[in-house]
Amino acid sequence: MKAAILHHLSIGVRDIWCNTGAMNTCELLIQARWLLPIAPDNVALEHHAVAISEGRIVAVGPSAEITRDYTADEFLNLDQHIVLPGLVNAHGHAAMTLLRGAGEDQSLQAWLSDTIWPLEARHVDADFVRLGTEVAIAEMLSTGTTTFADMYFFPEECASIADATGMRAQICFPVIEFENVWSDGVTDGLHKGLSLHDAYRHHERIDIAIGPHSAYTVGAESLEKVLMYANELDMQVQIHMHENPQEVADALTHRGETWIRVLDRIGLLGPNLQTVHMTQVSDEDLATIADSSSRVVHCPSSNLKLASGLANVQRFRDVGVRVALGTDGAASNNTLNLFNEAHIATLIAKHGGSDPTLGNAQETLRMATLDGAVVLGLEDKIGSLEVGKAADLIAVDADNLTMMPHYDPFSALVHGEAGRYVSHAYVAGQAVYTAGKFAHLDASELRAKVRQWHDYAVRA
Repeated sequence: MKAAILHHLSIGVRDIWCNTGAMNTCELLIQARWLLPIAPDNVALEHHAVAISEGRIVAVGPSAEITRDYTADEFLNLDQHIVLPGLVNAHGHAAMTLLRGAGEDQSLQAWLSDTIWPLEARHVDADFVRLGTEVAIAEMLSTGTTTFADMYFFPEECASIADATGMRAQICFPVIEFENVWSDGVTDGLHKGLSLHDAYRHHERIDIAIGPHSAYTVGAESLEKVLMYANELDMQVQIHMHENPQEVADALTHRGETWIRVLDRIGLLGPNLQTVHMTQVSDEDLATIADSSSRVVHCPSSNLKLASGLANVQRFRDVGVRVALGTDGAASNNTLNLFNEAHIATLIAKHGGSDPTLGNAQETLRMATLDGAVVLGLEDKIGSLEVGKAADLIAVDADNLTMMPHYDPFSALVHGEAGRYVSHAYVAGQAVYTAGKFAHLDASELRAKVRQWHDYAVRA
């Protein structure tokens, strides 16, 4: 009977659920000047609206039809805004906001060994991670990111903060061969991480993944353990891979093969593997990645700053590899603004391919939204404004001089400093950021805490 009353009308690029003969009700209705659903068609829809109930999208369509067919507890008219899915930052180290600006102008190896690792050994503890993660989430929400993937020490603290602030996150607990500030090594790290996975097994917004740091800091036997647990528990795995020429050269010198070949032999490659950076990839390794359906996370700003090389996104796309965008940590970026990352990614694609048609704004925004969801294994939940998906979305106020006039909303977002003008952010239908105010964070208090921490750090 219910199926007969509730039917699905497909009208062009929109989906509208209607209850025949009765007005539908929803908790929130947002109408906007432009709506970018990303899927099923990656187009800009003018004067469209989205209806939200119980944290999910229940209708998308022309404003006139949605407002006719729905009554809402809350109505939001954004007549100068672009509404789109919340951005997905597919790789970072959130707590490293507290190391923003440390160790500037160094090579990757020097930056790690001479600056970052000593600072981490001296300062990183649970309190450091809590504060740094709060700062990171505030920065990400205010610039349009509603989902982030994180790989850092004390992942239980990151998960707790993400939960408390209403964010969606994939927390990759770190696995590394040697003793560190969080674990005694691989066995201890896996034990703690799998306990964290059990704690969040049924959480709606927090997913726990395994984060082996890299193939050069985690041995083959340990990577086999990672594979075993990932298969047993159907967990995602994220790993730094082929980040710079020296990493690949060392593998060839000492092992006679690349790290991608090592992972392939172990069996770790596959659709649940997220390979981060991938700036140095031979044709043979590219074919291996494509055949295995492994995923790639592109971190252009960090790679540029450390002169590590650049992932050739078009090469990956040409063979069907899905690519997401990540900021990496603030210590090597120095910003977590994913709109800025999208802007840089488009310029790199055009320049690298000597072709201005590459890296167009529509493709890049898809990489920052739906492709990011695919890479994290979350495409059934987020990444596009489609009926049935979680209501993770943002609004950007386009009524500003860096984005006007409005010939192309996609271009305005990617090339017009959109991160400065995010006005609203929703996760699972809940407002987590509105007009400069956070629902669960106090920006003034955070600034005071960061100043206090920095004063302590420079004296230590």
